Amino acid sequence: MAIDYEKLAMTSLILHFLLRITCFVLGFLTIRLGYKLILQGAKGEFKFSGSLAGLKSKLESISPGLLFVLLGIILIGYGMGVKREVVLEENTQSGQTEIPNINNLLNDSI
Repeated sequence: MAIDYEKLAMTSLILHFLLRITCFVLGFLTIRLGYKLILQGAKGEFKFSGSLAGLKSKLESISPGLLFVLLGIILIGYGMGVKREVVLEENTQSGQTEIPNINNLLNDSI
């Protein structure tokens, strides 16, 4: 049974498009929620700190609305920054489409 690489590539591109749209919509809704919380004057008292590989981060008593706006921006940035490359080449001898390297379809550059 032969693998139809064109359908595989098309499915990959459609799923990538859906990922971007989903991240954009969820990011927009998160930012809108944060905006509404800022307008209502919601306040929260919390402390958040973390460290990774020698880098330290600390967040104290930030407005929950501002936190949601920041998380929405990060989500949209992630969704728009994801790259995917699909390369298909036409084999001139047999007239069939073949894929030169299967890793181009399998690897995500996330």
